[in-house]
Amino acid sequence: MPTNELVTPLPVPALDASRRWLRAQSALLGLGALLLYWSFERTDLDRRLAHALFDAELGLFPLRHSWFLEAVMHKAAKQATYVLVAASLYVCWQGWRGRLAWLPARNALLAAIGMLAIPLATSTAKLLTARYCPWDIIDFGGYAPYLGLFEAAPSGLKAGQCFPAGHASTGFLWIVWAVALRPAGPRAARAALVAGLLAGGILGTARMLQGAHFLSHTLWTLWLAWAASLILAVAVRAELGFGDRRRV
Repeated sequence: MPTNELVTPLPVPALDASRRWLRAQSALLGLGALLLYWSFERTDLDRRLAHALFDAELGLFPLRHSWFLEAVMHKAAKQATYVLVAASLYVCWQGWRGRLAWLPARNALLAAIGMLAIPLATSTAKLLTARYCPWDIIDFGGYAPYLGLFEAAPSGLKAGQCFPAGHASTGFLWIVWAVALRPAGPRAARAALVAGLLAGGILGTARMLQGAHFLSHTLWTLWLAWAASLILAVAVRAELGFGDRRRV
């Protein structure tokens, strides 16, 4: 692994702290999955929220063709994400080469893979589920039924590919930096977490206003992004302690 500095092994307390953090995060992921399933599969919360955004008299979502939501929050935001990810990959390369004291090589690898893997995982999950977008559902002037998480599409009807929320994943992908930047200290990690939550939340909300996604689609995408970040952190053996690097 290219590096210009010597890094001593992490002391046992630091390793124990990282393991405790991973165990806690895994428990939170499990709890989060249960809460999401109960909140949206055992209630009608998704459709109630969508009805609040739907104009029954007009038979459509009034903001579906909003110029700002479509041109700026959807198309322009997606293009901006491509540029930002490309720039971030360059930063990751510098970290991999050992040129950034605040970004260990394995953490740089984590961030680089995560930014690509989170949208890819979201797109793959779309192929494994059959849920339709709100504007496709009969309740909102569409042609398809509302499906539960594990329900298959009706015979003769093409399966929907609207779950999880792809556009929101282009914002939530930044959450991987909240894990990758832990060695840089809590302030950097928390800033990355807030940035990822805001980006994904704003982009997800924009698509919800247009009738493209239910709230559960966006929240499950957040869950998927965090789960992928943790799995990748373990896979690449990233450093996870707050500011725990030791250099000589």
